[in-house]
Amino acid sequence: MRTATVAADTEFVITRLFKAPRQQVWEAWAKPELMSQWFGPKGVTTTVKTLDLRPGGIMHARMDRPDGGHMWAKFAYREVVEPSRLVWVHSFADEHANTVPWPFEGPWPLEILSTATFTEEGGGTRIHVVWTPINPSAEERQAFAGMIESMTEGWGGTFDRLDEALAQR
Repeated sequence: MRTATVAADTEFVITRLFKAPRQQVWEAWAKPELMSQWFGPKGVTTTVKTLDLRPGGIMHARMDRPDGGHMWAKFAYREVVEPSRLVWVHSFADEHANTVPWPFEGPWPLEILSTATFTEEGGGTRIHVVWTPINPSAEERQAFAGMIESMTEGWGGTFDRLDEALAQR
């Protein structure tokens, strides 16, 4: 079951219940070889280059698209509470993990504060993700609010891939 919403102050929220124990779900976020199996939208092949899961650490990954292009993602971790909570600044990056503007047309926030909580529920694990743009311009805030459907599709596909990876373990 998946839900996604946007709050009046431009917050994107998505939740999903996974049929796996919380420790197993946490490990899928904490180990680079496991995160490479599921992170990113459907059709993308992800290679996690760095995963230093601690406040001040980063996750840096290359995502190869089916069209032959690629992009880089970066998480700069602010809070790590195993196995229940992650807080990070989410951004696009270059191959050296420098934060860069998003690689698509139009405005977009440079950084997004991301919070993921992992809660035990009915023998499974509910992940609740909240995205909030950091210091967006009015144009970036409007673009973010206008991309809720796309973010829901992207995170939905990512969570589908996580479901598949968890089922294989």
